[in-house]
Amino acid sequence: MDSPAAVLTLPSLGQDVQLVIQNGDFTYSYSLEEARKHVSLDVEGALSLDLGIIKATGSAKYLDEKKSSTFEARANVSSTIVRRTRRIPQEILASMEYERHLADPRFTHFVAEVVEGGSATLSFVQSCSSSEEAKSVMGKLKSKIVKIPVGGSTQVSFANLLQRRYGRERLHIEDAVRVARQMPTKLGRQQNTLSFKLLPLTILDSTQHRAIRTLDANLVSKTAAALEGGSAAQLKLKDLVEQDVFQNSFPIIKQQVAKIQAVFAEAETGFTQAARRLLPELRDGTTDYSPKVSELREAVALFEQRTRIAEEFIAKKYSEASILRVTVASLLNEGFENHLGGLTARSLADAEAPRLLLSFGGASINRSRHSLQQRMESLDIEDVGGSDSDGSSDDDDDDDDDDEWFENQQIVANVRESCAALRQQRLLALGDVIFGVAAINKAYRPGKDKRTKTNVGDVVLDYKGKLVIVTGLLPKAPTRPTLTVKDQRITVSWSHERSDTEESVVSTSGYIIRFRPQPNTSKDGPFPRATGNEPVSEVQCRATETNVTIERGPNGVLLFDDCDYEVMLGVQTTVGRSVWSKESVCRTLKLPSAASRMIDFYLDKCLTVKAERFCTDSRFEGELAVQIVDVAPEFEQSIPAARTQDRDNTIVVVFAGSSGHGKSTEINAFISYLLGGEPTDFARIMVIDDSGANQWQSVTQYVTCYRIRPLSPLFQGKTLLIVDTPGYGDARGIERDAFVTAAMSEFFKTIEHVNAIIFTCRANEVRTTFLSPISTYVFSLFAKDVRSCPRTIYTFSDAGTPLARGALQKLQWPVENGEVEVNNAAFTVDLDSKNQQKVRDWWLMSVRGKFQVMQMLLRRPPVPTAASASVTEDRLELERKCALVEKKIFRTANDAQNLIADLGALARAVGVAPGEKVLVDQVHVVETSLPPDCATTLCLHCHQTCHEICALSDDKDKKHCAAMSNGSCTVCKGRCDWTKHRNAKFILKPENRKEWVVPEDLIKRWNANNNTLEGVLLDAMDAYLDLQEELRKDILYLAQLTEKLMSKALLHDPAALITYIETLIHTARANGAPPEQINQMATAKATLLLAREVKDRGASATRDSQTLLQVLRAVRQEMKRRMGLDPSERAREEEKPCSLYNDLREKLPPEIRRRALEPLKTEGLLKGLFSSSARYPENLQAIVTLVQVVLKDGGVVAALETYN
Repeated sequence: MDSPAAVLTLPSLGQDVQLVIQNGDFTYSYSLEEARKHVSLDVEGALSLDLGIIKATGSAKYLDEKKSSTFEARANVSSTIVRRTRRIPQEILASMEYERHLADPRFTHFVAEVVEGGSATLSFVQSCSSSEEAKSVMGKLKSKIVKIPVGGSTQVSFANLLQRRYGRERLHIEDAVRVARQMPTKLGRQQNTLSFKLLPLTILDSTQHRAIRTLDANLVSKTAAALEGGSAAQLKLKDLVEQDVFQNSFPIIKQQVAKIQAVFAEAETGFTQAARRLLPELRDGTTDYSPKVSELREAVALFEQRTRIAEEFIAKKYSEASILRVTVASLLNEGFENHLGGLTARSLADAEAPRLLLSFGGASINRSRHSLQQRMESLDIEDVGGSDSDGSSDDDDDDDDDDEWFENQQIVANVRESCAALRQQRLLALGDVIFGVAAINKAYRPGKDKRTKTNVGDVVLDYKGKLVIVTGLLPKAPTRPTLTVKDQRITVSWSHERSDTEESVVSTSGYIIRFRPQPNTSKDGPFPRATGNEPVSEVQCRATETNVTIERGPNGVLLFDDCDYEVMLGVQTTVGRSVWSKESVCRTLKLPSAASRMIDFYLDKCLTVKAERFCTDSRFEGELAVQIVDVAPEFEQSIPAARTQDRDNTIVVVFAGSSGHGKSTEINAFISYLLGGEPTDFARIMVIDDSGANQWQSVTQYVTCYRIRPLSPLFQGKTLLIVDTPGYGDARGIERDAFVTAAMSEFFKTIEHVNAIIFTCRANEVRTTFLSPISTYVFSLFAKDVRSCPRTIYTFSDAGTPLARGALQKLQWPVENGEVEVNNAAFTVDLDSKNQQKVRDWWLMSVRGKFQVMQMLLRRPPVPTAASASVTEDRLELERKCALVEKKIFRTANDAQNLIADLGALARAVGVAPGEKVLVDQVHVVETSLPPDCATTLCLHCHQTCHEICALSDDKDKKHCAAMSNGSCTVCKGRCDWTKHRNAKFILKPENRKEWVVPEDLIKRWNANNNTLEGVLLDAMDAYLDLQEELRKDILYLAQLTEKLMSKALLHDPAALITYIETLIHTARANGAPPEQINQMATAKATLLLAREVKDRGASATRDSQTLLQVLRAVRQEMKRRMGLDPSERAREEEKPCSLYNDLREKLPPEIRRRALEPLKTEGLLKGLFSSSARYPENLQAIVTLVQVVLKDGGVVAALETYN
């Protein structure tokens, strides 16, 4: 550090005093003030640097830097290496010629000692946008920068930090780090002057006295503080003028800031020059001290005052920038257009849309010269320092000079009110109205011919090439209208309230009437016409109208009767609609309901049969199955009914459920609700007379379809076909359930579509054993395409959760499709007149449920019933076939038992040893030859001569033989057909002989004449095999039919009904039911058992029949083979081993083979010796056991036998 002209020449120095390197560590400072203190620079020295009296050069140059921004993060890393200290010896001082310098008054000291070495400083500086950012960056610098080693390598984390903070300056940072690592070594080689010691000249010559004046430390500090405050203010002004809101949207405010910045820069320059001039003069002992001190103090005071004015201005403008930025941004985010930079030009050829603008103009904001500028330019400290300034104002300024617009509470309130008005109007405006913000200084006021100055917060209408101030003139909510009611018509009246001034700038283009029904709990009956969220309707009126009559609501429907209506009025203008007026409420008159009018018209059930269909099922042939009934066909005949085939206009809803669960009552209540029935009616609309009905006996005897025309608005123009099906679980037995299925089959042939299937169930029903068959019956009636149609209505509901829901969910009933809770306790002819509130509560609960049902029906699309018709046909066919197959099964089981007994008897007879012979009469046939030219008629079937000498030698002519009559032989016992006769050259004649024969021979003879045991058994086998084959085919057909039902029906589960029928049987026996009814239920149970087995087994259900056929056919074949042997061969055959059973056993299914007897013994190695192999009788006995196993192995027959 040096001072210009401080030393003219330097004397020669002596030898080195010290050559040892010292102070090799880094030193750190984090501000300019801290760095100056580290080098022992006092306030006066720092002030001299700031004023430019002295300059820092070389490694100390960083001490002369100034802040480039208001917020700055700085870190200085310094390294100073002291290499040697040099002093001037006395002998050198004595030999020096310095007398000529002593006479110069500028010299006051001489250099006595010099410290040499090297010094360097790295400065890391980052400009920040806020104090928080500066603190953050400074903290990171402090935590990282101290890790630079003296002689080692720097850590990578520091380089990464600098790279992140400085971005594109990466190479400079890397260079700085590299230099920092090498600084201590390189500085140790330097011999630059680091410092020197000055001694007064009196040491050299006591006569040379120099007077050095001491400055006032307080004055110096105050001067330094003023200069520092000015620098800070200048940085803030620089940042202020660069604010985006001033740059882009408010350039006039930017001009204010720029002018203040220029004035303050000029003041700062003047103060710096004065301080730079006065401080050296005050040091000079020859200068008059007091005037210079006073001058410096006045300069400091004047600059401090100007700095305070600048700070005041800066604070105001920062507040203004923040308010404008937030306000404008919020409006722009909502869709307002930005015209602060100037209004865009609009086409003169096209019709322009109205444009409503929030103005930030006027004298209080758009002034190029701020009032504080005059105070800052003043040189009179006293005038400028006063709290109230009387400075003159521009002629264009209407506001007080020192009062900013955002400090004026009235202006702020006006801005808020205008923002709210514009935001609201924007929601109500027409599509072509434009909303924005602008800086408009002058515009027309209503009734004025010349433009006037605007105020901040004014609303300006840009329309038809003219800017008009419309603050407070936007359309306001009108007075509530007057209502007059006549029947179901409401007349709305109002008056014109807007002034001529309002009409001149924002004209009225029409009026809007808005109305809707609303509930009134104190006046509404049990059937409220309106809910709490009804849609609104609007009526457009001309600007000249003052009344309108309302007759219809949404979709052209007439207004509700006996209902409150709220009506509001709105004013339509060129910039949009006004806020709605307060609502006016009136109530329409109560009109007679369709139910009450129908009661007056009929005073009866008013039903007319439209069509009937009878059952075609053989079990119920001729019984009435389906009946279509028109409800009140003569009432309101002008309202037509849609055809049942019209899927778009006819809603078909099927009610199903068990007997005694309120299904018929629910239908009555639902129809009454649709027709508007009320508790006050003296009669009820009842299409089903359930009075005096047995709880366990269904009221409905057949499928009844009630066709109801759209007699009330609730129908929404649709014809309703309500289908009441007979209840399942009727006390009259299972046969009645079968009739319901047959009747539904006829229904599906009659009605081509269905919209919904409603299952009615008591809310407190938890017995799955009771609900399971009912839901299964309903499931089995419909095809899979109606899966979305089932809905649930819980009858007899209360405040709790319906218990039946859990039971139905266990049965997989689709309660998730939709469920409604109802209680029809109030739907009775005799109501409790002493407790109206109870009646009302129950009635309301019933109505709410009916409303949900109707809304659900209106949303349901039609589903064709063709597939369901096919399902019921297949189901009926399955029931009929099961009944026939069941009888065949029991018949074949009995026949099988007879065969088993006969086979056992045959085995015992065949097993008798043929050792003893008995004398018997035997008939032998003797053959007698004929002459060559003679012929005879021989029966091939009876093996006898029917005509000994026949003239007809041609076999084709035997029809005319004398033994024939009408084509049959009169000689044959069986009257064989003539085609079984041939010509022969011999005659067969029987002869009686006595012979000794063994039993086998006797049996063989009996077989030949169909009188033996084997002959009879063969005939029985043939009949059984035919019946078993027919049964097998029937079971296969049942399996195919079951598979078909499972693929088409919603559910086919016979097992779910077996428990139900067992319960009915148990109940019937307990109640002493007649045997016929119990037998009927037992038959139905057997049928379901068969259906279940076929469903579970499929085609394998014929396995036992197939096995029996296989076994008995093999036995029959073997028997027939043995019967064809002659007696001697048969006798020998009976002595041979037989493998008939073993061969059959090998062909059996594995599950039957496991239960059959073990294989019989076969012939040993020594053939004929000690042989004990099984003979034919043993094989027959084993086959008898095998047949018994087949009949009891778990097949269809065995299953039926188990349950009977």
